[in-house]
Amino acid sequence: MEVVIKEDKQSQIKFITVIQPHMEVTFTNFGARIHEWQVEDKDGVKENIVLTIDKPEDILNDTAQFGALVGPVAGRIKNADWNGISLEKNLGKHHIHGSSNGWWHQFWDVDIEETANSVFVHFSLKDTDSGYPGPIHVTNTYEVTKKAIAMTTTCQTDEETIVNPTNHVYFNLSGNAKEDISTHALEIPADYITETDEDNLPTGKLIPVAGTGYDFNQLTTIETNFNNLSSGLDDAFILSQSHPIIKLTHPESGRELTITTDRKAAVVFSMTDFNLDYCVNGKQVSSQLGLAIETQELPDIVHFPEWGSINLSKGDTRIYKTTYNIENT
Repeated sequence: MEVVIKEDKQSQIKFITVIQPHMEVTFTNFGARIHEWQVEDKDGVKENIVLTIDKPEDILNDTAQFGALVGPVAGRIKNADWNGISLEKNLGKHHIHGSSNGWWHQFWDVDIEETANSVFVHFSLKDTDSGYPGPIHVTNTYEVTKKAIAMTTTCQTDEETIVNPTNHVYFNLSGNAKEDISTHALEIPADYITETDEDNLPTGKLIPVAGTGYDFNQLTTIETNFNNLSSGLDDAFILSQSHPIIKLTHPESGRELTITTDRKAAVVFSMTDFNLDYCVNGKQVSSQLGLAIETQELPDIVHFPEWGSINLSKGDTRIYKTTYNIENT
C-alpha cells in the first residue's frame, strides 16, 4: 500500500491517491470526491471505472457533482421549504443537492490513517455555508481495502437540522469510458419507485416496477430496459431488503461492482440526454456515458413523514454506510 498526495496550486485541490496491489483510488479535498478509480479487468489491464473531470478548474465549476459527497440533503426539496425554514431555491422554485454551496462545493479537511490492510481517508467539515441550520459537523471516511471502498458518513449538529447525504459518483465499468453504459447489466432489489411530477418531485405515490422498464430485480442488460424508458433513468428505487446488494457488471471487461448499503433507497441516474461543456476521461460529457447510483433516503422525504425522517437533533448522531466492492471474473 502507498498513499500519494499532490496539490494543484492554482485550484488548491488536493489529490489523495491510495495505491493497492490491484487498484488505485484518488480522492479530492474539494467535495470529498471519489475522483478516479483505477481497477484491473479480467486480463489484468488497469483502467478508470468512474467518470473523472479532466481539469482541476472544471472540478471547481462542476455542477453535476462528479464523485462528490452531496449534502446536507441529496435530491430535491419541494418549494425549498423544511418546517417553515427557507432553503436556497437553486432549481427554479425548489431546492436540490444541499444548495449551490453544499458539501459537494466546499473544501474539506483531510487526514490519513493506515493499518495493516486498509487506508482510511478521513474528510471532515464544519458546514456553515450551505444555508441549513447548524453548524453541521460531518466526517466522511473512505476505507480503501484490496477490492473495496467503504464509505462511512457521520453527522452531528449544533441546532436541529436535516441530513440525507449521498455520494454522486458516476460509474462506467468498461474502463476509461470506452463504451456507454448500455452494455452494462444492472440489478436493483426494488419492487417500487416513486412517482414524480413534471419537476421530478415525488407525488407520494409508489409505482410497482414489475412489468416495466424499471424492473431490475434480476441482472438485466441496461439497453434492454432502455428500450422501454424513453428518458432513461433518473428515479428513486425503494430498496426491498434491510441491507440490499446492488450489482453493476460489464461482461466484456469482467468487472463486477456490488454496492451494499444501510440506506433505504437509491436514486439511479443514467445521464440520458445529459450534455455538458467540459470533458471527463478525455472526452466530452455525453448522454449515457455513466451511471450514478446514489444511496440515500427518499427524495423530498421531509414532506412525506410516512416514509421516515431525516431530522437530526442537537446531541444526536447519524451514521450512514455504503460499500463499493469491485471484482473481475
